[in-house]
Amino acid sequence: MSSSKRILWSANDPGGANAVMPVIEALLRRGDEVVGVVTGPALEITQQKKLPVALESPWRPDLFLAGTSGTLDSVDKQLLRTLRNAPSVYVMDFWNNYRMRFAETLPTRLCVIDEPSKRAAIAEGLPAESLVVTGNPHFDHFADRVTRNHEDHTLLLFISQPIRADDGGKYGFDEYRALEDVIASLPPGYRLGIRLHPRDNKHQFDAYLNNRVFVTEGTLEETLSRAGLVIGMFSPVLIQAAVAGKAVLSYEPGLIGEDPLPTNQLGLTHCVHSVEELSTEMESYHSGARSHSRADISMLWPPGATKRVVQVVDSLL
Repeated sequence: MSSSKRILWSANDPGGANAVMPVIEALLRRGDEVVGVVTGPALEITQQKKLPVALESPWRPDLFLAGTSGTLDSVDKQLLRTLRNAPSVYVMDFWNNYRMRFAETLPTRLCVIDEPSKRAAIAEGLPAESLVVTGNPHFDHFADRVTRNHEDHTLLLFISQPIRADDGGKYGFDEYRALEDVIASLPPGYRLGIRLHPRDNKHQFDAYLNNRVFVTEGTLEETLSRAGLVIGMFSPVLIQAAVAGKAVLSYEPGLIGEDPLPTNQLGLTHCVHSVEELSTEMESYHSGARSHSRADISMLWPPGATKRVVQVVDSLL
């Protein structure tokens, strides 16, 4: 393969954008011509990285690269249909909804996180020959800028997710139910910061705000670094915090079906499913009995996912 290929990329959801960003940066460093057509929350991430974007493809690309999104009419799906004669690579950022992310047009290659996700994708009807286990490039360095140097033990951080909008009652709970229980279990004298998801409405939790509960500002890494305990449902941010050595708790009250966060099943993150268990965990943290440990995911998802996705790209050029 010769260098200086024309690669068009696209993303809409933040998770998909984060998954392809390291790959895009690697392609740019080696001299490829790379332009993105980006919408939604992914646009802000792209602007922060100062990556080149366009309203439409300025040329016929040699390859189309995209991060997955949860809707079938997102800009990346439109481009996938339009560019059906060009080879395409999608990068998965999570472990669920493999087939439903695509309509009739499938990518040439779908990069998945691990072997269990490959088996699940095949079970959902995706062709095995299109699947490649690469890992998520976002995981390669996502904990590098999260520290414990200025951690505040009395500051808890709630990681929001748009579960109600995306999944309805599928899991038996949503972000509102979880937040209400966390607020009710908040130890005296402690504060709770809410980290909004990029697709959240910035005012959706206004009814819960007071002198102890507030919406955080600043970067994700900054807010994670300041927090003593990070609480969420099944966001990958919990994995990021655990890898950085933060105290992490996954709260999935009344969970229906299989746990969507695989690190809970593997013991790399800890999960509770009732408000009583949540209160016990809060008391344990308040008393200092809950210890910190740095989760090691290298055996499950070895470093080098970015390089492996680039190799998939090169195999199609």
